[in-house]
Amino acid sequence: MQKTLYIIIVLFFASCLDANQKSEKEILSKFMDGRKALGLSLTDHFPSELRDIKKLSIGFPAGAYGTGMASMIYAHQVDSSEFSKTYQKLNLNKIRSYQPTDSLLIIIGDTLDYSKKEDGIPIPNFQSYEGNFGPNSKYLSENNEIYVLESKPGKFMEEEYLTSNNNLPAKWKNGFSRGIAINEKQRELVYWTCVW
Repeated sequence: MQKTLYIIIVLFFASCLDANQKSEKEILSKFMDGRKALGLSLTDHFPSELRDIKKLSIGFPAGAYGTGMASMIYAHQVDSSEFSKTYQKLNLNKIRSYQPTDSLLIIIGDTLDYSKKEDGIPIPNFQSYEGNFGPNSKYLSENNEIYVLESKPGKFMEEEYLTSNNNLPAKWKNGFSRGIAINEKQRELVYWTCVW
């Protein structure tokens, strides 16, 4: 009886490990598919390894019309050494930082009217990201500093997937934005790319 119970327990744990490995492979495959779909040059700032697969969100170009953008958002917590390296690299490269409440920010996929913000800086709607931002989850918490590595107006995905964001300034009707948000309090890095 004890041998049978022992064998059942071993088989159960073995099947759980196999399921976890399969799940991780599927997520890594989805991550690579997302990088290809959005363009490797627009996602080359993402980390080379995923540490927390639960915090990966991908909106493929074919679904951009429904959300106002195609995007990939990945967040993970890091140790203080890696956090410091990333922070220093951003500052050494003189990447400007923004607060989540900065009036220059244009939230892609939001319903607010940004049409008068011709000089605005586009960032994604973070609603699909797994963070707990309270009742209005489109925005990052005030503990984040937002570094926009690059943003350009224009058409960066196939014509059939382009969105018609009537609430955006004419300059930003279509384009892309990519960057990193950092939360020093939680030592969390949030990588994003969005194309609309």
